[in-house]
Amino acid sequence: MTNTINKGIIDAINRILGELLKKPVCKNTIRSVLNSIDPESARDLVKTLIWQDPELVLSLMGAAPSIINTMIKALDEIGLQIEKFPPDLVQNFARAIVQDIDKETMGRALSNLSKIINNLSPIFSELFEGKEPMKGE
Repeated sequence: MTNTINKGIIDAINRILGELLKKPVCKNTIRSVLNSIDPESARDLVKTLIWQDPELVLSLMGAAPSIINTMIKALDEIGLQIEKFPPDLVQNFARAIVQDIDKETMGRALSNLSKIINNLSPIFSELFEGKEPMKGE
């Protein structure tokens, strides 16, 4: 155990999950929740969040840098850990997963995301060039 004290939410989730995952009932509950994911309801959830409580959506957007940085670090670590598995195991697992992806909606979502990124490209350019974005641009 390290001597550093982490008081953030991700550290708390890590410590709590570390204990919960030792219990079979927790793993079974997680499996049950994952098997109950209903992608068709995602659009309604987004509409509810945006139009029922715009303040919450703006708060989430304000937390975007922390959320994005957390996801980037998690994806980076997933990549590092997945490299330790045999390539054929990873390929077979990925093949089984991607066959169930809604390719049509994914294509449209990626296209929409591309448009948003295009509109934000001046900000991203400034970010990666190390400059602060100018107000009003």
